[in-house]
Amino acid sequence: TYIAIEKNKPDAIRKMEEIAQGDKEVEVIGLKVKYPQGAEKQLIKAITGREVPTGGLPMDVGCLVQNVGTAKAVFDALRWGKPLYQRVITVSGPGIQKPKNLLVRIGTPFKDVIAFCGGYTETANKLVMGGPMMGLSQYTDEVPVIKGTSGIVVLDGKTSPTVEPSPCIGCGRCILTCPMGLVPTTIAQYVEAKNYEMAKKWNALDCIECGACTFVCPAKRPLLQSIRLGKYKIQTLNKKAG
Repeated sequence: TYIAIEKNKPDAIRKMEEIAQGDKEVEVIGLKVKYPQGAEKQLIKAITGREVPTGGLPMDVGCLVQNVGTAKAVFDALRWGKPLYQRVITVSGPGIQKPKNLLVRIGTPFKDVIAFCGGYTETANKLVMGGPMMGLSQYTDEVPVIKGTSGIVVLDGKTSPTVEPSPCIGCGRCILTCPMGLVPTTIAQYVEAKNYEMAKKWNALDCIECGACTFVCPAKRPLLQSIRLGKYKIQTLNKKAG
């Protein structure tokens, strides 16, 4: 069993090493701070050197990856019979008056969580569930905290400017930055043309949705949004095909 912690958290690494001392089945590993290092397939590669095959699962290479929250929830359920009814979330961003880490009950409306953090700043203009790279924009703060809510980010006009996308200029930056070695621009173009079969052949399902392609795109193309849609359509078609 490996416990992976980024090296910019030395206190956490030291504490876990103290707890795991003497347990030969547990090894604490400090990982290089590199996005998206925390993604499932990237963790497996960094720690074990094994690569999950295209279309495969971690179990195909003898691995199981769990984040801290899931591991704690499983322990509470098995040891104490305690259901998952609350979780720790990070509330942050330039659009929040007082950023905090909070233990919040599942089902709590975002607006109540944000109010507890002092409310919005005057420049707040975008609400995101999750992180700034992989999170999902929300149309309203009436939505509830769910078990998958890792955080709430509120951005302002400076950090999230409204920009109209322009045609792809073929620079290849999205290809160079993709941790899975995909060609995001080609996949997105097939999705936009509703050619989901070709998007599948270009391994759209291998996308880990890190958002790096969208971040580096000088044309401001919504690459991740298109690929997410493509993955959904491909999975829907696969289910219909049986």
